[in-house]
Amino acid sequence: MADVDLALLAQQNAEILEELRALRRDVTELKEQAGRMLDFERRNDPRRPNSLTQR
Repeated sequence: MADVDLALLAQQNAEILEELRALRRDVTELKEQAGRMLDFERRNDPRRPNSLTQR
């Protein structure tokens, strides 16, 4: 059986998991930003009916 450096693998695994957590936080933040941007665009879309401006 090949020699396996378990300490090195554990360290690499920990680094990969931390990077994955950071990426998940980034994705969550980007989804929130996209949602806010879409809400803003919907509210400011001149084609969107708005009872206050149609009168």
